[in-house]
Amino acid sequence: MQNLFGVLDEVEQVTDEMYKNAEMLLDLYRKVKFRVYRNLEEIDEELYIEDRKNLTLLLNNILDFDSTIEKRRIQERLASNNFNLCLLEIMEDALLIVKRYPDDGELFYRLLRYRYFDSFKNTNEDVMMMLEDMPYTTYYRKRKKAIRLYAAMLWGVARKVQAQ
Repeated sequence: MQNLFGVLDEVEQVTDEMYKNAEMLLDLYRKVKFRVYRNLEEIDEELYIEDRKNLTLLLNNILDFDSTIEKRRIQERLASNNFNLCLLEIMEDALLIVKRYPDDGELFYRLLRYRYFDSFKNTNEDVMMMLEDMPYTTYYRKRKKAIRLYAAMLWGVARKVQAQ
């Protein structure tokens, strides 16, 4: 019960800045995910062209990694990708926590997933239809609550990861 009150308290403490930052991250999610996976494909192609090794084989031999300038550049790109993958994972974890939230958690989860996390960029109108033709005003009211809850969970998850 204490945990539930903590979550409710976190939702109440979401500032306008936290809300806007969460909404901005949600808007960027698909682009970051695309870029991360595209970057991994490019690295895999480069490695294959250079050394006839693919990324998986290289990662299996990472302790023997050559320190040439080109290899260091690839290491830096992998480190950057790792950071972005961690960000995506934190965002996805926060979404899963939203799903378990009592009173509309499942609805908020579906709304956020359809709008921001699906591979296809669904419009608000598309999402309203996916949510059993939800009325316009209800949708925007629920969307705002969903983003506010998501922001609380996202920054809560981020604080826990930072503490580790």
